[in-house]
Amino acid sequence: MPNPLNCVASYFPRCYQDDQNINECFINAANSLNQYVRSGIPEIGLRLLDPFVSPEFNVTVESPITDFYASLKGFALHRLYNYRFKSADVRPQDGAIAGNVIFPDLAITSDYAVQGHVINLQFNGRGYVDVENENAVCDFIISDWPKARNCNEIKLKVDCKVEDLKVNITGLENGEAMNSLLNLSSKLVASEISPGYSSVFEVLLKVFLRRLCRKYQFKDLFPPSS
Repeated sequence: MPNPLNCVASYFPRCYQDDQNINECFINAANSLNQYVRSGIPEIGLRLLDPFVSPEFNVTVESPITDFYASLKGFALHRLYNYRFKSADVRPQDGAIAGNVIFPDLAITSDYAVQGHVINLQFNGRGYVDVENENAVCDFIISDWPKARNCNEIKLKVDCKVEDLKVNITGLENGEAMNSLLNLSSKLVASEISPGYSSVFEVLLKVFLRRLCRKYQFKDLFPPSS
């Protein structure tokens, strides 16, 4: 039976499961697609990434000095396509992929409603937020790609850390002073809200993985060389 990926555009790279350099192949292949993923790749179910706009969702972040609940509407990730994979561990026999990817200049915009605290500062309001991130680095593990095509069984774990950020947020109580305080403590704020980024990427990536799984088996993505 022909590989279903053969119908994908010629620019889409192939990595073979019996290639002893499959990890390097995957890194090079993923990084070669930056400009193509910008406008989406319908054949693999990948939507437009410039920007990537999500349906409304909620996120909760908790730590010893930060706890808040936010409802996000019109949430958009900007420059998501400008990623670089730094490492990968592809295990075709296990239906698993792990790796590390960096987003050097990821930006987030959204309407929001929030209640809670950030670095022990009261964090309540409703308005619009614009966050410019510096070096968001995410480790991920995809496992249990189902052989029986029960795509809900795919497991995904994402752990992101943001190095620094600049935030502009309207609608907070004492908004101008709050913006100044958040940006003065930007690296601490970035560290505190990084688990929120992990949650967001996990939710959004899982939707794409299920869509991809319904179209392709793992052996289609990494076929044998002969």
